[in-house]
Amino acid sequence: MIGPWPRHSTTGCWRRGMNLSARAADIIIIGAGAAGLELARMASRQGLAVVLFEQGAPNGRHLFQRIPLLVGKIIGNRRFVDAQDSAPQEAAGNRKLPVLTGRGLGGSSRVNGNVAYAGPLERYRHVFNGISLDYTNVINALHDDMNAPRPHSWADGLSEEFLTAAAKLGAPRVDDPDFAGEFAGASVLHVNTKYGLRHNHLEAFRANAAPQNIRIIRAPVERIIMDGKRATGVTYEGGEIYASEVVLSAGAISSPLLLMRSGIGAADMLQAAGLPVLHDLPHVGRHLKDHANLRLQFSCPGHNTLNQKTRGVRALWEGVKYLLGRKDSILRGPGASAGANFANGDIFRDAYRIQLVHFTQDRSQVSDKGIVFERAQKASLGIYALWPKSEGSVRITDKGAQIDPGFLTDPADVETSLRGMAQARALMAEMGFEPDPVDAPDEEVLRGGVYSGYHLIGSNRMSQDAGSGVVGADFAVHGLEGLSICDASVMPDHLSSHSYLPTIAMARMFAQLRGWTA
Repeated sequence: MIGPWPRHSTTGCWRRGMNLSARAADIIIIGAGAAGLELARMASRQGLAVVLFEQGAPNGRHLFQRIPLLVGKIIGNRRFVDAQDSAPQEAAGNRKLPVLTGRGLGGSSRVNGNVAYAGPLERYRHVFNGISLDYTNVINALHDDMNAPRPHSWADGLSEEFLTAAAKLGAPRVDDPDFAGEFAGASVLHVNTKYGLRHNHLEAFRANAAPQNIRIIRAPVERIIMDGKRATGVTYEGGEIYASEVVLSAGAISSPLLLMRSGIGAADMLQAAGLPVLHDLPHVGRHLKDHANLRLQFSCPGHNTLNQKTRGVRALWEGVKYLLGRKDSILRGPGASAGANFANGDIFRDAYRIQLVHFTQDRSQVSDKGIVFERAQKASLGIYALWPKSEGSVRITDKGAQIDPGFLTDPADVETSLRGMAQARALMAEMGFEPDPVDAPDEEVLRGGVYSGYHLIGSNRMSQDAGSGVVGADFAVHGLEGLSICDASVMPDHLSSHSYLPTIAMARMFAQLRGWTA
C-alpha cells in the first residue's frame, strides 16, 4: 500500500494499484533500512518530494523489537526478517548457512544485536585510502552525537571477570573503542537504546523527518526504469513512478540483485540468467564480506547466565527489575555484555574480537520462534576476525538468487580465527573456567562451526572506477546518470566491529555531498 507516514493503521493510505506514472517525486529511495530512512529524513527536511519503498510491517513497535533481549525471539521470524540459505560454504564444512536481513521500516536496525560502534576515524582512513571521500566531519560528528553519554549494555560479575582477564592478556579496559587510542581494548558493550528500549532508526526518522514531503510505498520494486544510461524511475507491484533521481538502499543482498534484475551487472551472468544487458558492470554483486563468527562454550559455576535467568521465578524477577527501570535487568542488553579487540600486529589490519555471550544454544534449533537457550550453567565467547579478507558474491541465475559469503576462503582469516580461539581459551583460564571439551582439531572446529555475523557489506563497493567497483566517491553508479547507491553494500571493507552505525555514516556522507543538513 501507499501512505504518507508509518502508522499503526492504514487510514489515509492510497491503494496499492494506483499508478503514479507522472514525475511524482524529486527522489526515489528503494529500501527503508538504516541508510534509506536516514536519507529520506534528510532529503525531506530540504523540501524534496521523497518516495520511499519498503516491504514488511510499518511500525516497528512489536514488544520483541523494543525490549533489547527479546529480539532473539524473532530473529528467525519471517514477519521481521528475510531469511535465505547461502550457497554451500566449501571452506566451512560445505554447509548452507542462514542469511538474514531486516524487513520493514527500520530494516536490520529493528532486529540486530543492538551493539553500536561507528569505528575509529583511522579505520576510515585505511579503508578509503585512494578514494576521495570526505568522511572526517561525518565521523567526528557521529562520535560527538554518541558521547551524550552513550548507553551501556547490562553487565554483571561475569562481565567484570571477563574485562579483568582481557586486561591481563593485553586488552586494557577502555571506555570507548571507537577512538583509536582505545580500539585495542576491552569494554562493556555500547548499545543503541534509550530508556532501556531498543532505539531502532525508525524512531529517529519519526522524530525528525518532514512527513508532508514523504510518501511510503509498501510494495517490492521490480526493476529500475532506464532511459539509455539514465535512471528515470521504477516499476513496482501495481504501477510505475518517475523521479529526478533513484537511490538504491536495499542492503548488501537486495541492492545488487535489483541492479541485476534491471539489466545492470556482469554481462555474461545476466545473459546466462536470461536477463537483458543494459549496462555491463562486472563488479556488481562481487566482493561480498561478512564477519564469520564462532562460539566456544564454557561452564561457569557460581554464575547464573541467561540459561537460568530466563526461566521460572528468575525470569519474573528480571521482568520486574526491567519495569522498575533498574539497569541490572538482563532485558536491557542483547545477550552479550562485553567485548575485547586484540591484534598481533596493526590493529586496523590484523585484529580479532572476542565477546562475552551470556548463554549457550543449539544453533540448529533457530526457527521462527527464535533462539532457544540451553539449560546448563554455561556461557560462551564469540570470536571473529574484525577485518576479514575472504570475499563472496551475490549472483543471479535462471533459478534465482545465489548468495555466497565465501567464509574462510582466505587463509589469513583462518589464521586470525585460530589465534582468536587460542586467546578465548586463555581468557577462560584467566577467569578460572574451562572450555567445553572438543573431539577435533581447532581448524576442524572452526570450519564446522562458523556462522554469519549478519554484517554484510561490499557487494556494490566504492572505487575509483568501474574496473574495481560499482560506485564512485559521489555514490553514483559508474557509467550511469540519475542512479546512486547508499547502504552497507558500498563499503569497500568493514569499518567497525558492527555495521549499523557505519551504515548511518554512509547516508550522512551522501547527504553531505548534496549539501543536505541534518
